[in-house]
Amino acid sequence: MRAFPTCLAVSCALAFAVGCGSGDSAVAGADAAVGDDATSGDGAFVGDGGGLDASTDTATGNDASSNDADAARTDAGSTTYDHDGPDTSTSFTAQLTNGASTFTEYVYVPGSAGAHPVVTLSPGLQQPASAYFPYAKRLASWGIVVLLRDDPGAFVVTPTVTADLAYVVATWLPAQNADTMSALHNKVDLARVGLAGHSRGSQASLVAAENALKNKVVAWFGIDAVDSMTLSNGTQARTTIATVGIPLGWVGGSVSSSCSPAADNYTVEYAAAVSPAVVVTGVGAGHTQFEDPNTCVACNLCTPQGTADGTVVLAYSVRYLTAFFARELLHDATVGAAFQGAGGPADVAAGRVQIASK
Repeated sequence: MRAFPTCLAVSCALAFAVGCGSGDSAVAGADAAVGDDATSGDGAFVGDGGGLDASTDTATGNDASSNDADAARTDAGSTTYDHDGPDTSTSFTAQLTNGASTFTEYVYVPGSAGAHPVVTLSPGLQQPASAYFPYAKRLASWGIVVLLRDDPGAFVVTPTVTADLAYVVATWLPAQNADTMSALHNKVDLARVGLAGHSRGSQASLVAAENALKNKVVAWFGIDAVDSMTLSNGTQARTTIATVGIPLGWVGGSVSSSCSPAADNYTVEYAAAVSPAVVVTGVGAGHTQFEDPNTCVACNLCTPQGTADGTVVLAYSVRYLTAFFARELLHDATVGAAFQGAGGPADVAAGRVQIASK
């Protein structure tokens, strides 16, 4: 677990993942080359010396050598995305600079040939990228490039997170795709980019989709989203969500807490959204159960806690996020509008979740 500043404990308990970002922040700055000295809570990242051979996840054993990125997956109708796909993946870090902001980007790259869709995942307040590696590994195993970073902390307002994200997607990613020396050279399909985020990261990414990255991303997914004005400089994603113009999805917990107040949680965003949109509510699930508990920071500060089995919550959250992007970025129609082909009916029947769509 990362060190957690004592002075932030009280404020983080009230605003663990809140805040949002300005969508019109300029994207500027220069990026550095692929980084070294990567670390990870789950061992996925090791010191790579700047190469693509930093780490290899041997997903389900197939070498996925197709020239078409979509061919990296098997017949999607035979799976609910509750397990890794057929692709292997490599991982590395890159040091980025966007104006006064400097941060480390963690990158998962499918091993199959060809250009792949991309998902960027923005963590909740104070949370490390490693708390979301289960999502990244699953997505990469199904042929999707994944980018994520550590949250910069409560001393950094959410508009900065939004501006950094806009820089990554609109400036850094295209440059890396075109750079013959980059590990991402010709690996990225810039026409198939999705955004995702947990808590304040969901707000930052949704505001980006509504503004700076409008028409540059094709889908968005929130994990127990929070849309508070705390740290957001007064901006809320719900204000212009009806005009975002892309498919939206959410998975969230039924347990509201100090970190996910009912007046500002994902249900408010879903109510304001227009079709197509889908929401999965985890029965008894709490705000921090959607992260890897081994690397989640200060998770006990969110009260009340969820009563559901945390292992189950994380498992279906990873599955639904993966299935959503498989539908929107890999064009897997078998997933269905309400996850009919991704285990939704079974979860509802078992009382684990409730699902609504429009």
